[in-house]
Amino acid sequence: MSATSEMASHIYSGGMPEEQAKIDAVLSAPVAEPKLLIWRYAEPAVIMGRSQRPDNEMLQRAAARNIPVQQRGSGGGAVLAGPWMLSVTLFLPTAHPAADLGIIDIFKWFEAAWLKILQDQGIPCQSVDEPMIAESKITARAQGVEWACYAGLSHGELVSADGRKLLGLAQIRKRNGVALVSGLHLSPCEWPLLAEVVADASSLGAVLARLNSDCDSLSGKNADTLLYPLVDDLIRTLNEACGHLDVL
Repeated sequence: MSATSEMASHIYSGGMPEEQAKIDAVLSAPVAEPKLLIWRYAEPAVIMGRSQRPDNEMLQRAAARNIPVQQRGSGGGAVLAGPWMLSVTLFLPTAHPAADLGIIDIFKWFEAAWLKILQDQGIPCQSVDEPMIAESKITARAQGVEWACYAGLSHGELVSADGRKLLGLAQIRKRNGVALVSGLHLSPCEWPLLAEVVADASSLGAVLARLNSDCDSLSGKNADTLLYPLVDDLIRTLNEACGHLDVL
């Protein structure tokens, strides 16, 4: 088996509802060892934060475009999943040392691995600090996009050198384990589509585009060229960080 085909076997391809069902299934039983779920979305879908409630008008706009809408088990804002995004979920047992870290510290632990992976792959990026986080939330509110996950920054997330978001993080803490969820934009997202479905204002897509970046734009490598070396590095780095890793 070639390296490319081996890496391809570790990447699920499917819809967002199937991914969310897989995450729920893993957390429905005690997580005995670190597990990794790598997902490439086959088609667009909107994932709402746990506290967000899509109204009937939004659901009608989504249905008219044949776009599924689903809530996730973590907080935050709306995300447009699609072929441009690589979703990576790391499941940790409650007894794992990283699971004992606080909400912010576990993000920083996960961030350290992601920062190494992306920089090793020639994707220039940097961590965020408290002033950047605070400023991003002010900017998102002022521009009317505070409902979007990728409009603001949070602890452990990564941005381009000029501060545009590249990697988003979330976490789910259950009795059976902890799930660290990350969304990496490999190529530009269809931001106007997200703004149209969620806010009925496709013009806000231009605002979101200015606040975000992607691996293709930062590295000059297209998503298909970048994907398999990145996944290889991802598995190797997280295996070292966790001590052992079961790739689903």
